[in-house]
Amino acid sequence: MKSFAFLAAVTLFATAVSAEVTVYKGGPIVTMAGDEAETVEAIAVDDGKIIAVGTEAVVNKRAGKKARQFDLGGRTMLPGFIDAHGHISAVGSTAGLANLSPPPVGGVSSIAELQETLKNYQRPEAIPIIIGWGYDDSLMAERRHPTRQELDAVSTTMPIMISHASGHLGVMNSAMLKMVGITADTPNPVGGVIRREEDGKTPNGILEETAWFSNLAMLAPKSPEASLPGLMAGAKIYAASGITTAQDGRVMPEGWATLAIANEQNKLPIDIVALIAGETEWPAEVLAKVGKPSKGRIRIGGIKLVLDGSPQGRTAWLREPVPVPPEGQGADYHGYGLMSPETLTAKLKWVADNDWQLFAHVNGDAAAQALIDGVRANGLSGKRTIAIHNQVVGADQLPEMKKLDIHPSFFANHTFFWGDWHREVSIGQKRADFISPQASAWAIGLRPTAHNDSPVVPTDMMRLVWSSVNRRTRSGDILGPLERITPYRALQQVTINAAWQIHEDESKGSIAIGKRADLVILDSNPLTVDPAEIDKIKVVATIKDGVAIHGDPSGLKKELAE
Repeated sequence: MKSFAFLAAVTLFATAVSAEVTVYKGGPIVTMAGDEAETVEAIAVDDGKIIAVGTEAVVNKRAGKKARQFDLGGRTMLPGFIDAHGHISAVGSTAGLANLSPPPVGGVSSIAELQETLKNYQRPEAIPIIIGWGYDDSLMAERRHPTRQELDAVSTTMPIMISHASGHLGVMNSAMLKMVGITADTPNPVGGVIRREEDGKTPNGILEETAWFSNLAMLAPKSPEASLPGLMAGAKIYAASGITTAQDGRVMPEGWATLAIANEQNKLPIDIVALIAGETEWPAEVLAKVGKPSKGRIRIGGIKLVLDGSPQGRTAWLREPVPVPPEGQGADYHGYGLMSPETLTAKLKWVADNDWQLFAHVNGDAAAQALIDGVRANGLSGKRTIAIHNQVVGADQLPEMKKLDIHPSFFANHTFFWGDWHREVSIGQKRADFISPQASAWAIGLRPTAHNDSPVVPTDMMRLVWSSVNRRTRSGDILGPLERITPYRALQQVTINAAWQIHEDESKGSIAIGKRADLVILDSNPLTVDPAEIDKIKVVATIKDGVAIHGDPSGLKKELAE
């Protein structure tokens, strides 16, 4: 690790500084500015920008005698974390739903516990249905989804719908199925499945992919203003995790309306990069904003397309079959794509013709190949396409991605949350050992990132970094030890690489003169603690454009003085 001595000579701006300059010192400040770790003694911040970086003497000279001195007290400072992929609006809106997640996120490990949680859930009076979030068949004692009859045991009169942890499947009770009009005569939609009972006709309550997604619009608040509290709640959760730039990873028109209002009212404490759903029709005035600089806290980064499902839900589109296929599927089942080849080609050409950046959800290797072939054939080569999740990508596909400028954003926390399930059930040992192949991606010159896909898993960035470094499953197994990366590489994936993938690395992602003062203070240094303990590191404070938005640096200073 390079020390501050390497950065003692700092070019100083000639412009005057204000009376509000703050100097941060007294702990390791990891700049993330190079391909090797560098630490400095101090930095100075003025008017939301970093104005000096280097030794304490050099920084104080630039800051002036009246600068406020902030002592980190041995804590570690890094650039603010950047959410490479997530759904900030959903993080807030799901926070108040019945929590059906397994440990360590929730407490549901069986269908009986799920039923009890739903019975005890106090729903808001304004919502006439019971909604649950986060159940996980892979971690239930029964190792299966609940059925409509099991939800009927909670209530036969109150409509109930519960979402799988992946967000790609869900279950409805009989009252809810009736409410949305799903019957034995309802056909499977393109890119989705209505699972049936033994007669092959009667819905058993479990809905996959587009069959599930098509019913979620009814859950949206009746006005954009009504969604604002959920969005603000999500922003608060992100800030508490040290995130200064979030992503809203698949925005529909009603969601964009809420984001626009929040931006106009200057309500957001952090920046948000919105990806608008490419499967939806958009007004010309919204499309005109794609890829343009932000005005306020929000900008539209690009177009999002969803090519397949989830590996933990066994709906990811694979080249080889699922080892243990889901109920009702044969031995040759390998998931499926969510749009026809013709539709995908048309959408890719539309993105290319408008010179927009593409963000494509591809979990399985068949979906990854469809993206690779589509980028090559439709004028998107060299456009910095982002392959979101990209988990079951093949070793043969990574070089093709490099040639086409397709960069992966890995859902690296899968190794912990579903690693054992992947090894035993969903993709098998060989593919599981290569899931989210971060080391291989780095080795061939790709610029990968890592993400939590929140609210699929919590916004805990330290667990995400820990997963990238250790690749430990819940059982303690190491899933693909050759794909482990160093703590510094893992931090690059949530700072400078994440900024680069969204074309914001000139202003974010590292601590450097002229960049925005987006910073996070941690209670320990991820580069020096035992790698097995990285997930225990806590966020002390989050600073956005020089202003504390989580924690209280002033209070910390007082605490240290005492």
